[in-house]
Amino acid sequence: MQTATQTVPFRRFSTDFLPEMDRFSAWREAMTSVYEIGRLEDEARRRFAGTATSAHFGPLIVGTMDVDALAYHRSPAKIRSDHMDHFIIRLDGAGAAGNASDEILVKDMGQPLALPAMRLQGACVIVPRDVMTGMLPRADALHGTRLGGIMGQLLADHMRALARAAPAATVAEAPHVVRAIRDMVTACLAPTHDRLVQARPQIAATLMMQARRFIDANLTDPGLSPERLCVTLGLSRSALYKLFEPHQGIARYIHGRRLLRVRDLLSDPAEHRRIGEIAFAFGFTSEAHFSRSFRRAFGCTPSEARDGLATAPSRTGKSAGGAGTAAGQFPDWLRQLRA
Repeated sequence: MQTATQTVPFRRFSTDFLPEMDRFSAWREAMTSVYEIGRLEDEARRRFAGTATSAHFGPLIVGTMDVDALAYHRSPAKIRSDHMDHFIIRLDGAGAAGNASDEILVKDMGQPLALPAMRLQGACVIVPRDVMTGMLPRADALHGTRLGGIMGQLLADHMRALARAAPAATVAEAPHVVRAIRDMVTACLAPTHDRLVQARPQIAATLMMQARRFIDANLTDPGLSPERLCVTLGLSRSALYKLFEPHQGIARYIHGRRLLRVRDLLSDPAEHRRIGEIAFAFGFTSEAHFSRSFRRAFGCTPSEARDGLATAPSRTGKSAGGAGTAAGQFPDWLRQLRA
């Protein structure tokens, strides 16, 4: 039962609790649900340090990061294999990422990212797509936006104060905090948003969002086809194929989304249908082909996914606030984040 003084869920993850040579591996493991991170040389591994916090406000996550320089990537393959369909509004403090002053960076996790190696020191707000598009109807146009000037500084100051206060925020206060965040983000980003929507790449991003929503709503429909997408989006066949080039084509994209939905159902204790029955419902005509595709996509068989055998073992023996905390909970928070 919640009380008036119960605080929102809060987690802190730090490599300080681990032996030097284990620190980078622990950080990489904790971030692997979101990013692909390359390896480090031994000397850099010995010096590596990183700390992150996250506070769960229901439809939003507020976090901080103070970590040595790493390159972070989200490839099209990574995007197809996870459920991280959110926006990250990130505050990079002056000098931390090579910028001369505070800077706000907006990243769409549904689009490929390639961030060069840089030290990160600042705060962030993670917003699910439905919330972001509710605030800014063409939010898909904001991917890659860097906000400086007076509006950037206002939002930076707000995010710093929010990050400091987040650990002590109560569950009763959470809706008011969320409303304040949404109002501030909208006020600061709307002018930039209005300019960006005129550009062709941003229009393509919006079309891709519409396509994704239509596909996800019709995954069990055997009539889901490029022709239907053309009619729905008002695009020619050639324009549609160009839109899906980064995703290795329309058929491959639909195939991947269907596999993800089946994997979700297999992980649901309330789902009692046979594996083959679920696969057939999502357009797979052969259990053998489905099983091969599933294993190729997720590294386990459908039966193993249903039995929970594909889940990596969690770390044990860590003290509160230690290295095992973020790796075990933060990815789940991201997957559950909803409007």
